[in-house]
Amino acid sequence: MDTKLKLPSDDTVVPVAWYPIGWSKDLKSKPMKRRIAGVDVVLFRDHRGNPKCLTAYCTHRGADLSLGACTDGHIRCAYHGWEFDGDGRCQKIPAHPERPIPKFAHLTAYKAAEKAGLIWVYPHDGEPPELKVPSQLEDPKFRLAPYEQEWTAHLTRVVESVLDVAHLAFVHRKTIGRRLPEKVSDLRFEVPDKDGIRIYNGGGLLDYWFPQQWLLRPSGDSKDSFINYVTFLPVDRDRTIIFGYAGRTFARNVPFLNRIFSKYSLRILTEDRAVVESQHPRPIPQALRMEAHVPADAPQVRFRQRWYEFLQHPEEQIEIQSNSGADLPL
Repeated sequence: MDTKLKLPSDDTVVPVAWYPIGWSKDLKSKPMKRRIAGVDVVLFRDHRGNPKCLTAYCTHRGADLSLGACTDGHIRCAYHGWEFDGDGRCQKIPAHPERPIPKFAHLTAYKAAEKAGLIWVYPHDGEPPELKVPSQLEDPKFRLAPYEQEWTAHLTRVVESVLDVAHLAFVHRKTIGRRLPEKVSDLRFEVPDKDGIRIYNGGGLLDYWFPQQWLLRPSGDSKDSFINYVTFLPVDRDRTIIFGYAGRTFARNVPFLNRIFSKYSLRILTEDRAVVESQHPRPIPQALRMEAHVPADAPQVRFRQRWYEFLQHPEEQIEIQSNSGADLPL
């Protein structure tokens, strides 16, 4: 075996960005545990109802804080009752109420926000940029049907799959691709800015914003519109969660349509998942020459170029932790 052909790995870092981590409706009075970039975090609401995000394990004995409870805007550990505020500061040690709280008792906090029915986390220090989502997600004219699926695949492979037009007639031949020709003849794409890719394919217009948002919408004006939106959470090196919305401006007051659109969207994702999870290597190879490309792959090639720019230039990066209890590097 020629070891010179071994592919380099780019699966250890992801770009710094606002990442979706859960649905707003799921975070109620109980804490909620999630993972981002290999790190377990706990989400809870403060006394104003705002989402807060801390590392998931108590500084005392490492108990899972999601087993605890929320009280007076704090999260309380189920083991010994230590309480932490939304900034990660330990506010109470019941066994020694008269003693000052030591610095080592505090947890790492990450900025959290709510937008478009999702909770987002910015896993880095400093002031985050404005959290932006497509305007359609906050337009009351659209009725949004949510869906979610986890893939055993690296973030880069998942993103490439939604930029790939040529696979539709094959992977989705029983659903959205059943009437599509195998030949890709009317594909056009452009790069509106460093972080954007816009694809025109038939009557559809697809916008991708590096690194984590994608929107499919009609390319022309129409009274009745349908959109599909997805955003990606890098759980760890081998897992990615897709959060999505199927949105419509028609039949907005027909509740059962939400279930139909959510179920159909998940069916399409399931068709993709088996193929993407089979790819080798799991992350995209760093050199373009290591995989074959044809003109229909142009949008994915552009994504790879942007990913390589991220890897090679001094952009903010999050190192994916292999230890679930470790903090993200700040």
